[in-house]
Amino acid sequence: MNAPAPRGGPPGTPPPAGRRPRFRFDRHGLPGLLLAPLLVVVIGVVGYPIVRTIWLSFHEGEYLRTGPWNGLANYGELFTDPYFLAALLRTTIFAIVCVGGTLLVSLAVALVLDAGPWMARVVTVIVLLPWAMPRVASGIVWKWIFNDQYGIANWLLVGIGLDQFEGYAWFNSGFTSLVAITIAVVWHSVPFIAISMLAGLRATRGEVLEAARVDGATFTQSLLRVRLPMMKPLLTILGVMSTIFAYQSFDHFVVMTTPPGGPSHSTEVLSLLTWLQAFTVLDQGTAAAMAVVTFVLLAGITAIYVRLTKEDK
Repeated sequence: MNAPAPRGGPPGTPPPAGRRPRFRFDRHGLPGLLLAPLLVVVIGVVGYPIVRTIWLSFHEGEYLRTGPWNGLANYGELFTDPYFLAALLRTTIFAIVCVGGTLLVSLAVALVLDAGPWMARVVTVIVLLPWAMPRVASGIVWKWIFNDQYGIANWLLVGIGLDQFEGYAWFNSGFTSLVAITIAVVWHSVPFIAISMLAGLRATRGEVLEAARVDGATFTQSLLRVRLPMMKPLLTILGVMSTIFAYQSFDHFVVMTTPPGGPSHSTEVLSLLTWLQAFTVLDQGTAAAMAVVTFVLLAGITAIYVRLTKEDK
């Protein structure tokens, strides 16, 4: 007796021609149903604030309330405001220095941790401690370190022969204030980036690295020509994250400068200026326009990072 012919092919095969595919709830309806709560949360937590901020940027701000529609007037005022333009330039330079310093220091720390398993296990916990510290607490600690009378920074500099730093007031000028804040931000950002780089370095161990060593490649050549190129997607992501962290630096500026953004507006960055405009001047419209400009700028930088990675591939 012949066995009945199977009614369908193996799983995943397309239906015969002329037959309409049947709707299967487990393949089409269930995934969407399970993702619906997450989609609602994302729209509520991310989408609504962005849309609301963009909407506010086209209105006048009147004491924490939405004023009348004024079109692009807020943006026009921003790009003719010398304080905003100075803050934009200052933030960009600050971000470049912070990203470069963070990536270089993180790479050095990751190479040290990658040198030996025992060292990684012992030192990794110590490296993570700055990242676990709240940003406000970190800012307070670094403000004490750079104190002109009893800060350890001046004591160390005088100890190595730089007598001009005896009682030096770091926060009396904008440049030296930014130097101190940059050191604090890099110190706080290095742990996460370094541990991520350590994971990337561990992933590059294999036949390619061994082949480079057999061919006579030195440590520097293996790092620059083999390991770092293999880590380029990871480095791109870390560069984007470091850039976003730098542009969002706020806590250190509030804690370490007196008044916030001082002296004489010389340490105002975009995040701090937006906060001052919103909650000190109470101009919600202009503050929203500043936030939108920052968002567009970061989106453009991220797109450039991604584009460069795709071109290299």
